[in-house]
Amino acid sequence: MSTLDTLFPNPMNCYFALFQDAVFEHDADVNYVFQRGQFKRRDKTAVIMKIAEMAKAVYAEMTSGNTSFDRCEPIVDYSALLAVVSRYSRDVYGFRRIKAKLENLENVVGKTANLKEEIESIILESGDFGFLIPSTNPYIHREAAVLLYWFSVLKPFHLDFKKSAGPVPEGRIIAYFNEYFAYSLINVALHPWSAEMKLHEHWKFFIDEFLNQLHFRNLSRSSLEFFLPGWIKGIYSDTSK
Repeated sequence: MSTLDTLFPNPMNCYFALFQDAVFEHDADVNYVFQRGQFKRRDKTAVIMKIAEMAKAVYAEMTSGNTSFDRCEPIVDYSALLAVVSRYSRDVYGFRRIKAKLENLENVVGKTANLKEEIESIILESGDFGFLIPSTNPYIHREAAVLLYWFSVLKPFHLDFKKSAGPVPEGRIIAYFNEYFAYSLINVALHPWSAEMKLHEHWKFFIDEFLNQLHFRNLSRSSLEFFLPGWIKGIYSDTSK
């Protein structure tokens, strides 16, 4: 099985595997790629399979030496996972998408052309342009909050059990596995920024309060944005918002 180091020789690619715009192509500086005036779409299968490979490696590390997971079989709902990263991308990258579209207008219609039709066309594409985070460089905790929210809503991760004797994880881990695993996956992706959520260091609060509230969707995107900064240790850009 691949390890995270072999999957991502460049650690920043681990971050982008989860936190990139999963729908439209861009570079590391979030400069979008255009084809004939339209965003170039990513290969959805490639995006999801890379996250799935990452998830397998994280699960292997997370369960290594823990015999209570020996009977467990992790299941990924690929349709739900695609919906997670698509909605995250709309919410987090929507403002940057429309900014890139407007900046690219000159290349499409020329400096002196009437922009009315092109602007109307962009407005018609407004479903791709979420304005939840109106910033071109949001704080990392805002990105993590939106991603964690959609993981908790759409629940792509599940545990199945092999028919054999032996222990299983404690009931709360089984019940909240989707949220527990999503939290672990996001933390791994944050490491290249020297950032990490620290809620798990306070286990009783983490499992009984945070994962419980996340599982039952009692934490909204805005409440997670407000809550997470106090629990993330790391480096933040002075230009972020």
